[in-house]
Amino acid sequence: MKSRGILLITFFICSMQLHAQIKSAEIQASGLTCSMCSKAIYKALEKVQFVDTVKVNIETSTFLLEFKKDQKIQIEALRDAVYDAGFAIEKLALLMSFTDKVAVKETVFENAGYQFKWQLKANKPLKSEQKVFIVNKDIQPANGIYLLNF
Repeated sequence: MKSRGILLITFFICSMQLHAQIKSAEIQASGLTCSMCSKAIYKALEKVQFVDTVKVNIETSTFLLEFKKDQKIQIEALRDAVYDAGFAIEKLALLMSFTDKVAVKETVFENAGYQFKWQLKANKPLKSEQKVFIVNKDIQPANGIYLLNF
């Protein structure tokens, strides 16, 4: 009975950490020609279930997303919202939490339910919260792995 309680507590803590590892996202869209284009992307991102707030910088075609607490972040849902609005993503940056102190070149790791691989020329020190960029073409994972750089 006692071990079942410990297992339940461990599972709860792990699931809470899973949802908290991606803090926010910044999307730079391409193909925008007017404020109506920005509005279309804004409305599409605002409808994504786990998105809490969307802030727009029209001059840089950038959208800063804050997420609802305790909700699983889905990179594909963000990508699809922008594409469904008729635009492409030029850059997708994630603010992520890390327990590791170093990003090791070519290392595959898991975070927020995804597999990532560092695309670095050399190992780099990591902050506990680090802004990273997904470098996969069209934000599509290669063999289930998103490639990251910072």
